[in-house]
Amino acid sequence: MTRIVILNRADPRRIRYDQVIDHQRHDVTYIGQFLNQKSPANATIFPARLADLDADALPAHIEEACANCDYLVARGERDLLLAARIRERFNIPGDSVARVLPIRDKLTMRMAAHQSSLKQPAFWALAKYKRISASLPPDQKLVLKPRLDAASNGIWIGPRAGLDARIESLDERDWLVEEFVPGDIFHLDGLLSGGELTLLQASKYVNTCFSFASGSALGSTQVDNPEWASLAVTDIARALGYRDGGFHLEMIVDRDGQPFFLEFAGRIGGAYIAEAFELKTGVNLHHGDLHCILGDVAKVDNGRGRADMFGWFLFPYGAEIDYGSVGQVFRHEFVQCHINASPAKPDVPSYSEIHSPFGGIVRGLESCEGAIDSIVRYVTTKSNSLANIS
Repeated sequence: MTRIVILNRADPRRIRYDQVIDHQRHDVTYIGQFLNQKSPANATIFPARLADLDADALPAHIEEACANCDYLVARGERDLLLAARIRERFNIPGDSVARVLPIRDKLTMRMAAHQSSLKQPAFWALAKYKRISASLPPDQKLVLKPRLDAASNGIWIGPRAGLDARIESLDERDWLVEEFVPGDIFHLDGLLSGGELTLLQASKYVNTCFSFASGSALGSTQVDNPEWASLAVTDIARALGYRDGGFHLEMIVDRDGQPFFLEFAGRIGGAYIAEAFELKTGVNLHHGDLHCILGDVAKVDNGRGRADMFGWFLFPYGAEIDYGSVGQVFRHEFVQCHINASPAKPDVPSYSEIHSPFGGIVRGLESCEGAIDSIVRYVTTKSNSLANIS
């Protein structure tokens, strides 16, 4: 009987581990959050706040489970390094810290990306930036990023003069600075198996992850895969040493139509990316990712294409909106509409519907951008109108 430990941070009902892992044949232990929902039969459940776990000082029951497992599965962005450290401590097969850092640490990622053919923004470790900042124009737009955070948490964008005033108290080891490249942001999602691209779907963001972290709605619409997309995925994945599993690659296309590498994540994208992907291709990205991670690549479905494009949108926790009649007004556009009257407050910006008051998936013949814009404008305008009346 294979012993599998899963570090879980998302709602497991969206991933449905039990549809990939036979819980009758395998000994499965779940460690993490949102496990008070209906869990698979015959599984062991250990609720825990994953951010509080230290790989070198685990609670006794969690340490025992990890020390005796054959597979340790962790597909959340913030849990990849924790899992890698636990694997190294107990000699569990799978990704090591050295293999995770290029897809997790943004500075390591930028340095490794030099081995690809992709253009990327100029960047500096914070210590180096301090040495060269005076050579940059005071009004040059720059991006300050934490090396190990996610979901645009902690990012600041502004002129060099404003940045220089912010960085004196920061730990130089934890931050990097990048040139700001204006343009449209795309995300490429799919699966890699043995370094070969199995599935790919491109989407264009509506609004930005940075603005979502600041309180605005975020969305994206699927588009036809650009000519450069396949090469971008395989080239950057090769440079970062990522060969198997789901991926989420973000690119900026500047005003001249040139693509620039932004970030690569060796896991499934958040929000409703996986659901929209399945509507388009027929493939459940979470399940394909798990098959790759567990070595069952023969079970990965190559999918089928649909002519329609699908898009999604999500409001962050704390957003003030009036979604009362939106389902009726936009009923022809909606594929799914999720209203959460009591979202859970996240510790950090989160794309989970557990933490969102309102989100959904829409369908369009060519693009969903217009529908997403209209829905977001409708619910925010109504909210503003009610606020003015009160």
